[in-house]
Amino acid sequence: MTKSAAEILFAAKAIDDVALFAALFAPLELHATFESKFASSTGKGTDRLNGFQFANRAAHELSIASAKCLSGQYRFAPFMETLKTKGRDKLPRVIGVPTIRDRVILHQLNKFLSAVYPDRVPKNVASTYVRAISADLQTKAGDDIWVCGTDIKTFYDSIQRDRLSLVLRKRIKCLPALRLVEHSLVTPTVPKNTRRHRHDDYRSKKGVPQGLAISNILASIYMADVDKPMRTMGVAYYRYVDDVLMFGSKDAVQKALKTLDSRLKYRGLALHDVASGKTQMAPLSTPFGYLGYTFKWPTITVRDATVERFLQSIAAKFSDYTHNKARRLEKFKYLTEARVAGIFLMELNERLTGAISEKKRYGWIAYFNQITDLSLLHHLDKTIAGLFARLPDFKGVAPEELRKLSRAYYEMKFNPEGGYVRNYDKIVTPAQRVKFLAERGRIGPSETLTDAQINDRYEKYIAHILSAMHSDEGVLYG
Repeated sequence: MTKSAAEILFAAKAIDDVALFAALFAPLELHATFESKFASSTGKGTDRLNGFQFANRAAHELSIASAKCLSGQYRFAPFMETLKTKGRDKLPRVIGVPTIRDRVILHQLNKFLSAVYPDRVPKNVASTYVRAISADLQTKAGDDIWVCGTDIKTFYDSIQRDRLSLVLRKRIKCLPALRLVEHSLVTPTVPKNTRRHRHDDYRSKKGVPQGLAISNILASIYMADVDKPMRTMGVAYYRYVDDVLMFGSKDAVQKALKTLDSRLKYRGLALHDVASGKTQMAPLSTPFGYLGYTFKWPTITVRDATVERFLQSIAAKFSDYTHNKARRLEKFKYLTEARVAGIFLMELNERLTGAISEKKRYGWIAYFNQITDLSLLHHLDKTIAGLFARLPDFKGVAPEELRKLSRAYYEMKFNPEGGYVRNYDKIVTPAQRVKFLAERGRIGPSETLTDAQINDRYEKYIAHILSAMHSDEGVLYG
């Protein structure tokens, strides 16, 4: 297979950022990215177009977008505001949803930044950090080890754009690339149906918009001058977005906390103080939390609130089945009570085992695959099986086909291709997708669909499933 110009430049030892930007933002490259990544996307920005609707105009619009990106004149449409709750008594997180066209541009811009800053590409899987922390603690554990957990206040919203631009200009020489990044930062995130003349009301003077393909790497680049020296202070230092964990001797951790606070203030950022309860320092013998995990060293388990939230989400599926069964039977005449029950069990099993899509692992068990407290999984299996007592359709007993978290833990971790965990990457042809949708009751026996309609329906259904799994993972953004 012939490599594209962008692939050849990626493989080069020394990155020519000007040539790389030109290759990534060529019209054919933008269109190829749209076809492979966003043609089936169901998300809509302020233009109210999903991937399927944008396809008819993609070639024309992306050709124009290419010329504007390369000349430094491209302008993003306002991002659509989506609010993500962070729990009771907390302000929601504001997420920006770009248009499909802008998602293509931001995807390419993220590839560009990742190539120029390979050392700052953030690890997206929190369990990677937990695995490293566990290994680190095994070499340092002792009575004299102290742990400090803290987080940065309003992290993304407090990043100073002028300082970020100065940092970027030290390594990036391509002016159109710099202009594209800088315009993404000043583009407002607006509530749905906001009139054009009010867009300026939502412009902010600082911060990196959340939810964009480039949000994480820009924040990581901004924090480079903080993270690097912190790792030379004689403590183990971990930062995942705004969550920081350090451990070492008591004196070293106290000194590191003061240094971190000082370095952050110099960059317009701040830590929560000890009195807030969000910054904690205690001996290793005291349980501490990080990224939804709870360390009761040497045991690693899941935070109680996270376990409870997961159980509530599973219980909600049982309630949905009970209360909406009659409506589904009325709406989809081809379904029987037995089939609705079977579909419920298939979807429940998938929620328990998680799934694989585009080589990524999704679901609660995938996120918490670093726990050592396996008794928790057996307890959850028993609790979930007990929920069937309220379902007469199953005679009040959990069916033999009900999958278990305790087994899914091993399968997801050591045998993800074994079949216990659904792998959506193996469902690729229209025939395979029709069969899958029919099993799930998403296609009626008399329906005749084109390949495009099949793919659209399949992608929407999978997006719904993966979104629910992501919400189970214990993270709000990352």
